[in-house]
Amino acid sequence: MSQWGQALTEWWKWLVGEEPVPGRRSQIILAGTLGVVAVLGVVAAFALPAPAKQVTAPPPAATSGISQAPFTESAPSAPSTTTPPSTSTAPSTTTATPGPTSTTTATTSAKGGTRSTGSTTAPASTPVSPSVPLSVMVTVGKGWSRLSWNPPAITSGTTVAGYNVYVGTSSGGESPTPANGPTLIPTTAFTVTHLIVGKSYFFTVRASGSTGLSGPSAEVSTSRAQNVPPAGSLSTPVVGMAAPAHGSGYWLINAHGAVSTHGAVANYGSTANLALLAPVVRIVATPDGLGYWEVAADGGVFTFGDARFFGSASVTAADVPVIGLAPTADGLGYWEVDTNGDVFSFGDARFLGSMGGKAVGAPIVDIASDSATGGYWLTTNEGQIFSFGAPVFGSTTGTVLSQPVIGMASTSDGNGYWLVASDGRVLNYGDAAFRGAPTAASVSAAVTGLAPDFATGGYWLVTGDGGVFTFGAPFFGAG
Repeated sequence: MSQWGQALTEWWKWLVGEEPVPGRRSQIILAGTLGVVAVLGVVAAFALPAPAKQVTAPPPAATSGISQAPFTESAPSAPSTTTPPSTSTAPSTTTATPGPTSTTTATTSAKGGTRSTGSTTAPASTPVSPSVPLSVMVTVGKGWSRLSWNPPAITSGTTVAGYNVYVGTSSGGESPTPANGPTLIPTTAFTVTHLIVGKSYFFTVRASGSTGLSGPSAEVSTSRAQNVPPAGSLSTPVVGMAAPAHGSGYWLINAHGAVSTHGAVANYGSTANLALLAPVVRIVATPDGLGYWEVAADGGVFTFGDARFFGSASVTAADVPVIGLAPTADGLGYWEVDTNGDVFSFGDARFLGSMGGKAVGAPIVDIASDSATGGYWLTTNEGQIFSFGAPVFGSTTGTVLSQPVIGMASTSDGNGYWLVASDGRVLNYGDAAFRGAPTAASVSAAVTGLAPDFATGGYWLVTGDGGVFTFGAPFFGAG
């Protein structure tokens, strides 16, 4: 610091002419000092806020349809005389063109004049509520009804946020309070629960948009369930049956693919009116019971309701008949099997092996899936079991059969299965319970299928003439 002061003294004496130009050290100190001062000046220039500029905005221009003069204060003046408009001038007609309209909002200042505070844009037209939901259908179960529908065809410029379902016990008498409560249904399906079995219910659906609710949909009722054709209408031979997991009814199917419904299940369609290349051999329900697959002997797969098509063994041009299909637990895939034991997997069904090309000793007659492991079982007409990714709970080894095994079915948890013979004999393994079997005298035609009732743990048997035998499961009709 003393050197800096000494250098400044030398430069002062040089300026007043008392001494010659200072030495090199003093010159360096002076240059450094001037550099520091320059840097500080630049920093200060950027750090200090710039002075505000006062801008006087011109008054806003008048907007279309609104004339607004600036506010002024003036001395009183003599009243003016207003001349009415000439009556010879015809009134003009203005045609409005649809489109957004801009409106400027003005406020009055204390010193006079107006100031624009912003503008708003009005929509071209006010959206109206969406149109009604379409194609409402109801599937009836034990104490519940499941509704499904299609979205509105026209939303009228508004977004559909969800749906409400309304329930009543008489036509047109639906409650004003939605069955789904205050929360909108985000999808196009809803299950109404806690209904009284045997009582008729009526339903409507409304779409909810940003501008309100649509009108009610076409009304549907549990008393008008889609149960066609009527019981007893199937021509023979009846080749199989299937039931939804809730056990509220069952489907029967014949070799032409015609389906009859019994109980509270819907008829989702059939191949009855198609020219099939091979007879139908099985009907298999989807896991949620809202559809089914029909399987033909040539491997063809036909889907109805919410059953999805993922492929078929018919593409492989197999020279042996396909005799069964088993779905995966989520219904997003399935396996087919032929009498040689060849297994064909589709969708999310994993191929875990087959008996194709191996010495089986007897024809394969069915396949069942294991919901616990994602594997499957095959059975022969002698009751021999082949497992792939699934545990073996037993087989007919050491058992004398009077008639061949014609089918099998697994329990809901995958920890057991039933085998059924053409004479109605039922063999149970694992946690599959034995609930009974028909006597030989009561069976007038060969048994062609077994369907488990997961709701009760029982099962149904169907015969080739459409007869139905129930064991621990309710009877809904035959044929």
